[in-house]
Amino acid sequence: MTAYPADSLVTVRPFAQRPDGDMVVIGDLDRQVFLSIPAEGLDILQNLADGATVGETVRRYRDKYHETPDIDDFLDVLTEEGFVAPGSATASVAGSDAAPASNVRWSSHLEWLSYETCRRLVSMPVLVAAAVVVLGALVLVALDPGVLPSATVLVFRDNFAVSMTLTVIVMLAGIMVHEFAHVIAARAAGIPARIGIGHRLYIMVIETDMSGMWLASRRERHIAFLSGPIVDAVFASGIIAVLYAARHGALELSPFAAQLTAAFLWTYLSRLLWQCFFFLRTDFYYVFSTATGCRDLKADTENFLRNLRARVLRIGSRVDQSGIPRREMRAVRAYSGFFLLGNVITIAALLFVTLPILYGYGVEIGRFLTGRPSGFSSIDFIVLFVLAAIIDGGGLFLWLRSLYRGFRARRAAAAQPAAATTAEPPVTSAAR
Repeated sequence: MTAYPADSLVTVRPFAQRPDGDMVVIGDLDRQVFLSIPAEGLDILQNLADGATVGETVRRYRDKYHETPDIDDFLDVLTEEGFVAPGSATASVAGSDAAPASNVRWSSHLEWLSYETCRRLVSMPVLVAAAVVVLGALVLVALDPGVLPSATVLVFRDNFAVSMTLTVIVMLAGIMVHEFAHVIAARAAGIPARIGIGHRLYIMVIETDMSGMWLASRRERHIAFLSGPIVDAVFASGIIAVLYAARHGALELSPFAAQLTAAFLWTYLSRLLWQCFFFLRTDFYYVFSTATGCRDLKADTENFLRNLRARVLRIGSRVDQSGIPRREMRAVRAYSGFFLLGNVITIAALLFVTLPILYGYGVEIGRFLTGRPSGFSSIDFIVLFVLAAIIDGGGLFLWLRSLYRGFRARRAAAAQPAAATTAEPPVTSAAR
């Protein structure tokens, strides 16, 4: 706990802000740290930034709101999160005087793309054109459902090394384009975004940190979260058109090229399917979270379902959710259906996508190891092993590392007093 005597001054560091109902989201874009504070908290920060002492700030607050603020807890949390520090206030910048998000300097990817260019790339005409392309592909699928191949098209029994290498290259390129789309949409909103490698459970993913989107408008957040899936849907639509043309004689593809093209399509379809795992923080999850205004919809939904299980099945203890506003609880109840649907979709993906692919390769590997006729060669086996080790082994390592770090963090964490601030959870869009 940092001591702030009544006669002390406080340094308020630069931050951006966005009103959010009765609260205000403040953020340090350079450090990607964001907090929700009561709207009245901005008055406290402004007074401190203007050079008022802690005691004078409390007096001004009491004169305006006719109550005494719990300024010690408030400043303790702000100090811990790096928004204020003890000392002279002469070099501070108040939140109300801080530059808007679009003018804040940051270290971000794709900085060579101008703000205006990014705005054009996510403009309404571009979004409408993308919708038309996707709608056209849906029409083609309705006319000929067979244009969508089964997941077993990813089982390459001939030319495995070449086919799988090309498919992985296309998959990685598609993932990068997906994440770049998020970065472009964030930059169009004047928000920094960074691409890195992370994991969802034991699956390694490439993800974009868009935590700064807490400072953007709701419309800008929706566009930023949907930009990646939109790009995937557009590319998938183009491949569907190629496969449709090949099936109806307008385009000639060899069996090898046809399977490879279908495999490319599945790299996009699997990413779109991934977004439907609603129990994870996927792009679609953030769309729901933004639309409902729930800051941590996932955790609240998990607790709601845990309470439902405890009430109906008498299993486990209940979590107190009485402090959640009624409007947010309605959203949590509604989202619980999607949460459960996401689990069903995950199981279906395991049964009808993952397991058939694993079975197909298991058969080929078994034939190869027992000396029976197989499409696999020694080179193919080595390529399969290396790709599995990098993609799944890397994800397993990151997952175990996060579990270990989380265990250490929980052991080291001390009980903190209640404060009138709420840390905004990080916003990361992931794809694989």
